[in-house]
This record gives sequence, C-alpha cells and structure tokens, in this order.
Amino acid sequence: MKNKIVIITGGSTGIGKVTATELARQGAQVVLVSRDAARGNAAMTEIIKETRNQQVTFIPCDLSRMANVKILALEIQSRFNHIDVLINNAGILPGKFTLTPEGYELSWATNYLSGFLLTNLLWQQLLNAEAARIINVSSEAHRLGQIDVNQTHTVKNYSSFTAYCDSKLANILFTYELAQRLELTSITANCLHPGVIASNFGTTSFGLLKWIFRLGRPFMQSAAKGAETVIYLATSPEVTGVTGKYFKKKKPVKSSKETYNTALAKRLWRFSAAQTGLYVGHEDEEEILT
Repeated sequence: MKNKIVIITGGSTGIGKVTATELARQGAQVVLVSRDAARGNAAMTEIIKETRNQQVTFIPCDLSRMANVKILALEIQSRFNHIDVLINNAGILPGKFTLTPEGYELSWATNYLSGFLLTNLLWQQLLNAEAARIINVSSEAHRLGQIDVNQTHTVKNYSSFTAYCDSKLANILFTYELAQRLELTSITANCLHPGVIASNFGTTSFGLLKWIFRLGRPFMQSAAKGAETVIYLATSPEVTGVTGKYFKKKKPVKSSKETYNTALAKRLWRFSAAQTGLYVGHEDEEEILT
C-alpha cells in the first residue's frame, strides 16, 4: 500500500479508524472523512503518532447533506489526480424520525446516498488509478430491508432499524450495479458485512433498540475484528480483479435474493441519481459511470 491514496468515510471511529490505522501503517496516504471535526483531527493525530506515517489527513464533512458531499468531492479532486481505494464506510443507526434539510431520511442519506454520490463524483480519479478498488460497507441487516423509491417514511410508521436495513440493502444493490457499469474498466466494486461491532454504533438509537445494543455489547465483535474484511478487500492481491461480490469474514458469500434483482438495481440507480442531482448538466445520464 506504499503511497497508495485511500479515502475512507466514517474514518474517525470504530472499524473506519482501525482500517485507516492499518492502511497508514502499510504506507498508504490516507484521507479520513467524518462529521465531527474535533474527533476527526484527534483520530488523524493519533494515527500519525501510532504509525509514524505523516501522510494522514482529515476532511470534515456532514455526509447526510448532498451539498456537502459535492463540496467534499471538489476538495478531493483538487488534491488528488487519482484514488486507489475508496471506502464508503460511514453509517449510523438513527434515533427518532429525522429528515435532513434536503428532505431525506437521515440513515438513507448518510448510509447510502452519500456513498452513491461521492463514488460517482470521484469517477475520474478512480479511473486514473492503475486498478482502483471501491469498497462499500453493508450489513447482514440488508436481508430485512426493502427498497421504497417513494420514501414513504412518516413519524407514525417510522422504525429506525427498518430504515437502517433498507439503506444497507441499497448499498448492495448499488455495488452490484456499479460493478456492471465498470465492467470494461480496471476498477472493482465490492461490499461486505463487517460483523456486529461493539463501537459507538447504536448510541443514537433510543427506546428498546438502545437497550438491546447495551445488553448485547459484551457479545459483539471488536472494531479490530470488524475491520479485517475491509482491510482485506483494500489490500489483498487475492481479490485483484474480483468485483460485484458480497464478502463476510474475508470470503464471498451470497447476499439476499432481492440484491440480485437487476431491474430493481437499475431503478434504484436512476432514483438515487435524481435524488442527488447527479446528472444535472448532463444531457445523457449514461455519460457517467458507463
């Protein structure tokens, strides 16, 4: 990973921070992205001290807002001609029903839309690399998810866990469709389940769900264990050229039946492009990532 350029969202805590630390230890130039500036700068300082790699930087960004993601992409484009590894790791389990200022349910925007948009906007930097890798962190919770392009969440019918599952299903559908669109390039796209991790994840939930996370914490995996598959996909020569797969414990496994619905994946792509304003200014949406 010597001098390879890695972008990792949600890189200041949990498996994101562990991944960033290990990749920096292996010599990568790592860019951490997260919402909390104090925490992000502290993580950057800690990683530099631990790995003695000075090529670790931090960019603050609230990924729940697509306007911010577009600014982030512009900053990354201005700094780097190419990107070797893009890890879309940022994720939350929301508390009560929350719409972002742009009108999207919070976990849908943070866990899915931000990665969809950032990946598309960094297309040229990824293409400029010798063999870029895109890694989307999903979850086994995707098996309980459903895709509702009408986004009918309301305060009355809202379930934060259901919303989380939906976003993780979208992660996988996006990955598979992305791999198809990148078929004639050297870029690969894969996703994974990191395990149930004992980190800050779940602290924003409330009620029964929050107590479930508290009680289950002693039985959850460490962030270091959860990061193993992410690090494997970012670094291992064994997955060179491997694309469009869902990994668990560093092995490709079958995801839910719904994730192989190609018509749904294409519909989701079009819907996501419209939500994020991806193709504004482009006469043909296929101009990007085809």
